[in-house]
Amino acid sequence: MLPLMVASPLLTAFLIVLLDVLHAGKRAVQALFIAGAILPIPVAWLSGGGSEIVGGWPREAGIEVALTEVNTPFIVGELVLFTFVSIYSLQYFSFRDKKTPKVLALLLLVHTGLLGAFIARDFFNFYIYMEIASVSAFALVALSKESSAKRAAFKYLMLSLLASYMFIFSLGLIYMETGYLNAELASRTAVPSRELGAAIAIATASLLLKAGIFPLHSWLPDAHSRAPTPVSALLSGAVVKAPAYGMVLLFSSLPVGETLRTVLMGTAVASVFFGIGMALLQRDAKRLLAYHTVSQMGYVLLGIASLNFVGAAYYAMAHSIFKGGLFLAVGSISTKSRELGEFGYKNESVIAVSVLMLSLAIGGVSPFVGAYAKGLVSSGLSDGWKLAVLLGTIGTLISFTKLNYYLMRGQSPSLLPAWKLSSFGLALAAFLAGLLLGTGINLKDALNIAIAVISFAILKRTGLLEKRVRLSSGDVGKEINVLVAVFVAAVVLLLSLQ
Repeated sequence: MLPLMVASPLLTAFLIVLLDVLHAGKRAVQALFIAGAILPIPVAWLSGGGSEIVGGWPREAGIEVALTEVNTPFIVGELVLFTFVSIYSLQYFSFRDKKTPKVLALLLLVHTGLLGAFIARDFFNFYIYMEIASVSAFALVALSKESSAKRAAFKYLMLSLLASYMFIFSLGLIYMETGYLNAELASRTAVPSRELGAAIAIATASLLLKAGIFPLHSWLPDAHSRAPTPVSALLSGAVVKAPAYGMVLLFSSLPVGETLRTVLMGTAVASVFFGIGMALLQRDAKRLLAYHTVSQMGYVLLGIASLNFVGAAYYAMAHSIFKGGLFLAVGSISTKSRELGEFGYKNESVIAVSVLMLSLAIGGVSPFVGAYAKGLVSSGLSDGWKLAVLLGTIGTLISFTKLNYYLMRGQSPSLLPAWKLSSFGLALAAFLAGLLLGTGINLKDALNIAIAVISFAILKRTGLLEKRVRLSSGDVGKEINVLVAVFVAAVVLLLSLQ
């Protein structure tokens, strides 16, 4: 039954393309799109969990899919986010544009790819589905009417393809050394060797690039900020989680060296603080949120590198919900300008409440789901790493104090009901998920908020937050060359550590 989770959005995507060719009505296309978005939810519910081999073949020859303690939070986060993104998209993409049915089909292909990657229990099928999601995402970014969108999509495409080629090469090495690409079977025969170590290092570097983690993140701020708002929400909330799940598969089944894991934990912390620092220096609201994805993926990597896969999975789920909601809410009110100070939620109470709730959730304030996820990630860490998580939490709160400071002073144009519903729905999901998971009120959070507000006031008084920092040469060819050089350096470094 589990394969139906992937088959239903895939089938509806093809039917939408067929209806478009036959010039079918708008209502039929919209009904199919919503069906493809939500059908995986009852399928997942009725499947009852566990694993199965597609077609009933022996495990050695078949395709294994599963719902486990680790991949279920990834799937729940994706399903919740995609449901609200699909509602938002119906009023965002106008059917006066002939591209709309194709855009909706591409969104369903991203949905298909992500669900397929998250239920995969073997490396090759994980790779195939991750690529379906990635290729559809390139096209969605390129279809944006934003200036520089095609440039951002081209950079995203080139770097992601490079990572894909290196990842498939590493899968060949894993198969050569273990005889399997099924994660469970490979774990039984994996013996530490130079070749297997090289495979792990290359695969890890490739997945770090695709996940947008510092210092391999440079494609992410452009792609995520230039995409149409619902696509930005999907890219930041869910697409970058597929490579994170790939790292979970890799680290849970193959022998990963202690030195490599320690370096990755250091990289995770660097990503947390680099993302916060760059977000504080942004005046473009969507770009600010994109840099916070670089930062937040650091927490996911911290969980994976410390072998706390459940903590990483819940953080990925929490981030899907609150980051998706933030992109939808901020994108709704910034249709005319994304420059902080030129728009806001002063006249839109639903969006104001949504952004405030989602800001508290991403800042790890209880009882929102972010607090639960941060607690899980911290639970597997020593005191030094826990301090980094705490300082990252305060840094995130400072950045979102800045965002709300500007938003509460500006006005927005009138908004469509579906946009408000989607933003508030995800804010409510962040709140209810925290309550359902048993997150209590932590009075120390009030101290963190107070420190963040005072720190923001001091930084604003210094004028530091008025500066604009953008790490771009303007020549996309040179940028890609630099990023390829950084990627090669990362591969060489990880190879030397394994």
